[in-house]
Amino acid sequence: MTTENELITKSYHEAIIDENKQGHPIKILGEMYREEMQKPRPNLSFIRFAQGEVYFLNNDYEAAIYKWQHPLEEEFIPWAQKNIADAHLEMGLLEDAEKFYKQVDSTSLALQSEVLLQLFSLYIHQGDQKKAVDTIKDAVTLNPDYSHVTKIAQKYLEEINDWDNAVELAVGEAIRTKSLSWFDVLSGYVKQGRTFNYEPNYFNELLEAVLQMDHNRFERFTEVLWNSYRQSDFYVEWLEVINRLLLNNNVETSYVWESLPIVFQEAYYELISGKFLIRDISGLMQHHLTNWLKVSSELDPMISATAILAWNETFPSQLDALLIREAEYHFENSNPNQDGRKDGIELFDSIKIWAEGEGLSEDLSRITTPMLEEHNIEVASSSRIRDLVKASIDFLLEQRVALENAEQEEIIRNEGLLTGLRDVHQQIDDLEKEMAIDITDSFRILKESYMQHVISELPKLLQDCSELVQEDSDFSKLHVDLNEEMNRRIADYMKNFVLNDQKYTVRKWIGDCKKRFQDSQITCNELSGNMNQNYDENIVLQCDFKVLDDWQRDLERISRGLLHLENVNVLLRNTPSQLFLKGAGKLSGSIFKNSEILHSKYKNYIENADYSQIAKDIITPFVQQMELFERSIEWDVSRFFSDSLDELARKMDEVQVNIERHEDSLNKMRDKPEIYRNPLTLFGLRLRQYELMNTIS
Repeated sequence: MTTENELITKSYHEAIIDENKQGHPIKILGEMYREEMQKPRPNLSFIRFAQGEVYFLNNDYEAAIYKWQHPLEEEFIPWAQKNIADAHLEMGLLEDAEKFYKQVDSTSLALQSEVLLQLFSLYIHQGDQKKAVDTIKDAVTLNPDYSHVTKIAQKYLEEINDWDNAVELAVGEAIRTKSLSWFDVLSGYVKQGRTFNYEPNYFNELLEAVLQMDHNRFERFTEVLWNSYRQSDFYVEWLEVINRLLLNNNVETSYVWESLPIVFQEAYYELISGKFLIRDISGLMQHHLTNWLKVSSELDPMISATAILAWNETFPSQLDALLIREAEYHFENSNPNQDGRKDGIELFDSIKIWAEGEGLSEDLSRITTPMLEEHNIEVASSSRIRDLVKASIDFLLEQRVALENAEQEEIIRNEGLLTGLRDVHQQIDDLEKEMAIDITDSFRILKESYMQHVISELPKLLQDCSELVQEDSDFSKLHVDLNEEMNRRIADYMKNFVLNDQKYTVRKWIGDCKKRFQDSQITCNELSGNMNQNYDENIVLQCDFKVLDDWQRDLERISRGLLHLENVNVLLRNTPSQLFLKGAGKLSGSIFKNSEILHSKYKNYIENADYSQIAKDIITPFVQQMELFERSIEWDVSRFFSDSLDELARKMDEVQVNIERHEDSLNKMRDKPEIYRNPLTLFGLRLRQYELMNTIS
């Protein structure tokens, strides 16, 4: 009878070949084929199938396909179909192989599993991760016990970091097989943080399974999960799940639990640390305290018992009477607490940390310091420490109103500061605009006075050159000499103008601006000083005097341009009058017999010529640069004040944030007073437990 293992491993041909026959399997099968053909009703199906295997194993895939495509008996058909797909896969014809695999139709779980595993391998070769994942999951679902399929799935999912499916696989297999190895795998995932976002209820069935199997393994796995949820948003939900599970499964009190008492204790103190509101943990306490007492009853139930009694005194009628009686029994039969002083000091330190977070640390210190000075807390008795803790709690309860008033005062102070800052900002903004207008106007007057001075004085200077025209002058080149002299006088004039008149006026203008800037800085200092005095702030409004240095440098650069003027063609232009001057020497003999007449005409022209355009041409480039400077004054004045205005804007943003923060805090105090009172109530709860553990009445 054909076994599925032979078909899977393609070793069926070995089963039908007589072990006594010697030779190559192809030859032996060929002889068997010839012999079968001699029979009246030959059955060649099993031989063809076997021949296909041999061809396949010898890498002759086309021959193998040929044999498997011939008519076969029904039991061989699905396996032949799968083998044809295998051959195409070996030849790298992946799309054809996929098509043939999907055509395999069989009820055999082994064959279905093999097809899925082969498709899984094919999809990995194609780089199709989604199909590979879906296929290996189908293989696990179909037949999880089949030939290492779950381990193959685990290895692949871990390699591609598909932790959701890896966790799902591990949970499912741990529940199904109850194998401790799968619990170890899952524990590893939990420790690595792979289950951080899973709701705790997801592990409920798994926890029940391991609890029934092995208490020790349950305890270890529970502790791993517990630690993973401790810092998550699911922590309270986790406590609900684990407590409900333990109650529903009747935890044995005779079993000595090693780590559960510790994690239950840590959880209890975390719940009453002040991080949670009382209303959010009250419903959990009945189950949590019940389970804590059960798992700790064989070791030292003193802490859990006193926790139950203290909770009952602080919140009467919340716990079952049976639980209270059981706690009373354990309390009466427990050994005295050996760490009384240590527990009390830890409680006092917790109160100090909370008070610091509420801004009451200094106030609390004023109350507790005299008591600490009178009794050294490190050697004080348990009752002295109790008195210190109680005094602290009572004081902090009284500070609730004081704290609310302090928040209101901070809001009023900051609102006043914000109004003052806005006023100062507006004043400086107005001062900036006013200064920009005034300084621009003063510079415009300076610029226009320069222009008028040059346009007025320079033509006179050129007209005075008429004195150089003499009766015995060489009129043929006199216009050239005069042009040179005029350029020399222009250069001397501009040099004198720059080094004297302009230098003085620029210095005076800069000095006036500096005075305005200094006055503005004084104003800023006074404004910030008043704010600092009224609101105990340290606001510094420093203006940027570098602007003056930049102005001085820019104006000196503009002035230097006037010291290096190019020669001007004053008398060498081609106007009718100047053409006359150029030709005067040539005409003197033929037209003007009398040199006095020529002298008079020449001199008269020089004296009365209009040189205003010459002056404008000389001064225009200078004026254009002055105008560019003028247009930048407003921006420079803004730069002078920018640091101060930026500081005010930054401070206004900071104060606005403070107002919103204090308003939020005040609203919480008024809308949710329990946020302040709950931690103090829970400190009182811990104090009562401390008294019980140390038998302090």
